[in-house]
Amino acid sequence: MPTGKEWERAARGGLENKEYPWGDNKSLARDYANYSETGGKDKWDKQTALVGSLKPNGYGLFDMSGNVWEWCDDWYDSDQAGRIRKIRKVLRGGSWLSKTLLYADSLRVASRKEDNSFNRYDNLGFRCVADLP
Repeated sequence: MPTGKEWERAARGGLENKEYPWGDNKSLARDYANYSETGGKDKWDKQTALVGSLKPNGYGLFDMSGNVWEWCDDWYDSDQAGRIRKIRKVLRGGSWLSKTLLYADSLRVASRKEDNSFNRYDNLGFRCVADLP
C-alpha cells in the first residue's frame, strides 16, 4: 500500500496545488469519481463502479477520488508523547458513499480520514504500489 504522501502525489496526477485529481472544477466530479448524491443518475447508484469506468487522472490512474476509500500505510493518530497508537489507519480518496455535492471535502486530494485498521466495509479498499526499476 502507498503511504499517504505517495497516495497524494499519485492522486494529483501531475497537477500541483489543485483541489481534485482533475483540477479545481468541482462540477467535473461526475466524469472522474463515483460518489453518492447523484439521485440515481448513474448506473452505479449505491455501489462501486468497475475500475476504468470513469476518466483517469493525469498519470492514467483511475478512481483516485470516489469509488472506495483507500487504505494507506500510515497510522492516523499518536498520543501526547508522540508514540504511534497502532489502531487507526489513514484512508484517502472518498467513496461511492461520499456525499460530494454537499460535502466536497471527501474527494479532495488533500482529504483524509481514519478507521480502525481491522474494519472491513464495502466502501473501503486498497491500491497496490510497486517501485519502478
